[in-house]
Amino acid sequence: MKTKVGTVLEEEVVQRLREQSAKEGRSMNEIIYDALVHYFQKGQKQREMRRAAVERLCSRPFQLSTQELNEILEEDYFEQ
Repeated sequence: MKTKVGTVLEEEVVQRLREQSAKEGRSMNEIIYDALVHYFQKGQKQREMRRAAVERLCSRPFQLSTQELNEILEEDYFEQ
């Protein structure tokens, strides 16, 4: 099911969107939709990569728990 969504964009962004739409022969809606899908997929991939990195760091030889790693990453070494 599709839902209509309204938003406010800077005029320059809208102009670039119109130009890209004409250049590609696609609707502005299609371009916005593709951009959002890509944005959401990219975020998911980055989360998966970070999770995999934590798992690698927490395995041998480091043997750090996720909590220990998070504590280390949150420490401010400049305050020491």
